[in-house]
Amino acid sequence: MGRNTVEEKKEKKVTMLHKVSYLFDRKQKKQILGLAVLILIGGLLETMGVSLLLPVVQAIMDPEAIMENELVGAVADLLQIETSRQLIILMLGSLIALYVIKNTYLLFLTYVQNTFVTRNRNRMISRVMREFLSRPYEEYLGADIPTVFRLTDSDIPNAFQLILVLIQMVTEIVVAVSLCIVLVVVSPVMSFFILCIFLGMTLMITKVLKPRLNAIGHKNQMIQSRIAKWRIQSIYGLKDVKVLHREEFFVRNYYESGAIGADVARNYAVFNNLPRLLIETIFMAAMLLFIMLYMLRGGNIGILIPQLSAFAVAAMRVMPGTNRINTYLSEIAYAQPCLDYLYENLTSNMKADVNGSVTGLTEAARPKLQVTKLQDKIVLDHITYAYPNTEKNIFTDAHMEVKKGQSVGIMGPSGAGKSTIVDILLGLLHVQEGSITCDGVNIFDNYGDWLSKIGYIPQSIYLIDESIRDNIAFGIDADRIDDKRIWEVLEEAQLKEFVKELPEGLDTTIGDRGVRISGGQRQRLGIARALYHNPEILVFDEATSALDSDTEKAVMDAINSFHGRKTMVIIAHRLNTIAKCDVIYKVDGEKIVETTL
Repeated sequence: MGRNTVEEKKEKKVTMLHKVSYLFDRKQKKQILGLAVLILIGGLLETMGVSLLLPVVQAIMDPEAIMENELVGAVADLLQIETSRQLIILMLGSLIALYVIKNTYLLFLTYVQNTFVTRNRNRMISRVMREFLSRPYEEYLGADIPTVFRLTDSDIPNAFQLILVLIQMVTEIVVAVSLCIVLVVVSPVMSFFILCIFLGMTLMITKVLKPRLNAIGHKNQMIQSRIAKWRIQSIYGLKDVKVLHREEFFVRNYYESGAIGADVARNYAVFNNLPRLLIETIFMAAMLLFIMLYMLRGGNIGILIPQLSAFAVAAMRVMPGTNRINTYLSEIAYAQPCLDYLYENLTSNMKADVNGSVTGLTEAARPKLQVTKLQDKIVLDHITYAYPNTEKNIFTDAHMEVKKGQSVGIMGPSGAGKSTIVDILLGLLHVQEGSITCDGVNIFDNYGDWLSKIGYIPQSIYLIDESIRDNIAFGIDADRIDDKRIWEVLEEAQLKEFVKELPEGLDTTIGDRGVRISGGQRQRLGIARALYHNPEILVFDEATSALDSDTEKAVMDAINSFHGRKTMVIIAHRLNTIAKCDVIYKVDGEKIVETTL
């Protein structure tokens, strides 16, 4: 019980401002401090714009009385102003200049505020993306991908919108407090009366509306994940959806999730507009009620008119500002769940990387990779592996060797662990016992060197909706692509003649996931991609199992052409695929055993 109390106290200490602060490093916090100074200056200019309007109004209403003021008289003598008309014209000209300067400055302040928020939002999204891509592959085996999308597409933008709202709210508070001080000087009683009304309104918003808006914000997070899920499943599975004629099912579920999202958006809009309408209603009612009470007590309405004029002028700025403050409080309550989720998922690595490049080291700063040649053999040395959160081993004390220049075939029943061997060999999965070595050295001792040796061709080649050139040189900037090498690997993959006959050649786009080319051509493109960086080892993970017999034979001719020139590991479902391999292993019963066909 005591422990829970301590944990609850710790949780309470993590305030919203602490979470916002955690998003930024020291340099960014200094920028925020600079923003605060700029906001203060903006608030003072806003206050001057309203407070200097009051004497101008009084001067226009009673020109003679303004000249009798000692301070005004001293200024008039200094500037050699003799008539009230000249004074009013000077005051109007000065006020015009002040408003031009004030609004130009406020536009600049808006630019600075939004630059800070939008650029840092983009940095955060990029850092989160980088962190996701840097996570161990095993973490993605049970990942909720729609929620990952929601974090980058919705939660982070909403969290930074919250930060922008906080900055804007501070601006409005500075202005409102400054103007309230001016109004207190004009009429302390009326100011106190209206202040009580506004404090009561703010208290109602924070205590009554905020919990409801928090709940709406949480619901919005959940429904955005569901909407993303139905969109991803329907688009990525488009062929199955159409063949099975399940369009109506996916459209209906997408629509129903979207309908809930629409209701959430509607409720947020209603609650978000409620404070503005309440404040306007209560402000006007309070002003009129004050006048009624003043008259009922026998007050002189003539004395009240200058004060009412001052309040009317100030209300032109204070009431919209107060409306915005309360609207900002509503927006903060709605967006706070997004900030909470971002804070919970912001790892220490991401925090430490805040000063670094969001895309990692630059080419100049990146250490040169020491690439070594395979001299002897690759060994899966007595490995034991089970997938995360499972108790059944896929392998127990299993052993396999791949000698340099050999073609090694791996066969076995479905589910035995053939593809798991590939993932372990690639270093995507980490064994619980044993090791994977290359020439006696653990592959993780120099993982970049190990990956540079490998060309990987899976069963389903991931192709992007770009040109053939971009698909082969996957993930390489356009100005660094070597077209000569592209043509070399196309020839090795037996695809050169096909590409040469295309009207646009290497610039031909192939559609999302290569829908504009055949299955065999997709596999050959995958081989060409794997060959582009000239790897010593080629790993084929059932690369031909989805092809028909004739196409498989053509692709296998391309694969067998590397026999003796490359070290190859070939996972196969059909025995004829590995018939020409030097060594064949069978995967079964948690073991990897050398066998023959």
